[in-house]
Parts: sequence; C-alpha cells; structure tokens
Amino acid sequence: MEKHIITQPDEMEWINIAAGEFIMGSDAAQEGRIKELDSEFPDEWLAREQPQRAVYLSEYTIAKYTVTNRQFKAFVDETGYRTERELDGLGKSIWYKLREAPLEERLDHPVVCVTRKDALAYCEWFSRKTGIEIGLPTEAQWEKAARGCDGRIWPWGNEFDEDRCNIAGKGTTPVGSYPQGGSPYGLMDCAANVWEWCHDWFATDYYHHAPPHNPQGPDSGEYYVVRGGSWYRGRRSACSVRTAARFRHYIACYTFGFRVVKKFDL
Repeated sequence: MEKHIITQPDEMEWINIAAGEFIMGSDAAQEGRIKELDSEFPDEWLAREQPQRAVYLSEYTIAKYTVTNRQFKAFVDETGYRTERELDGLGKSIWYKLREAPLEERLDHPVVCVTRKDALAYCEWFSRKTGIEIGLPTEAQWEKAARGCDGRIWPWGNEFDEDRCNIAGKGTTPVGSYPQGGSPYGLMDCAANVWEWCHDWFATDYYHHAPPHNPQGPDSGEYYVVRGGSWYRGRRSACSVRTAARFRHYIACYTFGFRVVKKFDL
C-alpha cells in the first residue's frame, strides 16, 4: 500500500464536491435490508435516519483522509495543546498513549481519543497556518461525500463486503488502507476505522424538519453527531458503517477521530 505521509496543513489532500442534490437518509426498503442483516438493530436508531429526502448542498471541499496522528502531532508540537482527556486528570483515553503499539509506529493512523473540542482546536490552528478557513463537516456534507448521489447503502455500493473496511476489532489501520472501499468521490475510510465528529448537534427527529438546502443541524443539544462506524467489530458492524447511519456522542475514546472540510459561504 502507498504510504500517505502527510504532516503539515498545506499537504492535506482535498476532494471537491460539486454543488447539487443527493439522497440523504434511509427509506423503508433500506430499513428492511438492515433488519435482514441484524433483526435486533434498534428501531430507534433507524428512525434517526428518516425520512429519506433530497438535500441540496453548495460546493465544498473535504479532506480525502481523516486527520492522522502525524498531523495532530505537528499541531501539538507547535502549540503545546493538551487535549480534554489529558486535562481531566484521569489518565485515560490519551491520544498518544496507544494500546496496540507506540505512537511512532502509528503516525499514519487516524488520531483517536480526541473530543469535538479538540478537533476544533486543530481546525483553528490549521486555519491560522494556511489562511484557509476549515472546520468539521456538517453531517450532510459528510454523507454526500461518503455516499455520492445515488442513495447507496455503503460507500462502495449496496452489498456489504467486510474486506472493504476495517472492522477487524484489532485497532485502527493507516489511512487509505482499504482503497477498494472508497466512496464515489474517492474519500477513504468513510466506513469504519474511526467514527468521525461532525459539526452538527444531534437530535433524533432533526430529519423531519431539517431545511432542504445546506442543513447545519439543530441550534443546540446535548450530544454531537458522529458518522462512519469504527474498527471495533461487533455484531452490528455491517449496519453501523452504512453511509446513512448516524449516532451521537460527546466524549473521547479509541474509536473516535475526525476529518476536515473547507468552509463555504451559505
């Protein structure tokens, strides 16, 4: 596999997503397919993805890969930034204290154990360094980039293939390790490896009243949206790494990371 050794912000690899509509969420047929894969997949989780609808997004540019340990380390080395988990005094879920191997051996793996606040701190540093305003993608931006415009269930199509994503339960893999699992736009690792923080607050019923143009999520909430699934293999892996699957969280752990997007004017 080709190594993607990227450290500085101006070396980030970007993919442009043209303006236009895409199909967001899940419909009844896809819900039935999910139940075939996992009959106990909670109806409450499926309800979060409905109703399926057409959503228009302005043109935007999103990172091809999730932010890596190497990239995050460059930010920390320059600024002295300490993550929320480093500051809470518990000594748990520290981004550079990896369980499987030393950080130096996993520099091209996605950074994990970062909160949404930590991710935004990285974005602020990136913006100052380059003059390019970046942030976290909205969940609509994330889903279009992962799904394309045809409503597919997984980034690669409508049949699940565990050889196209990292759900082995053995920790993260270097970004881009599953090129055969790329999205229609060429984004890597949109299914599994790590859950990805999004810009949006989470609300279970948001899809019922979300605007059809450039939705930004609710104005407030208790949790934030995460998308994409993770390496942690469980019986629900096939369902949780779908393009439409959306979950909520607010803490940092070994299954959460992020990718960035260039901001656009609404």
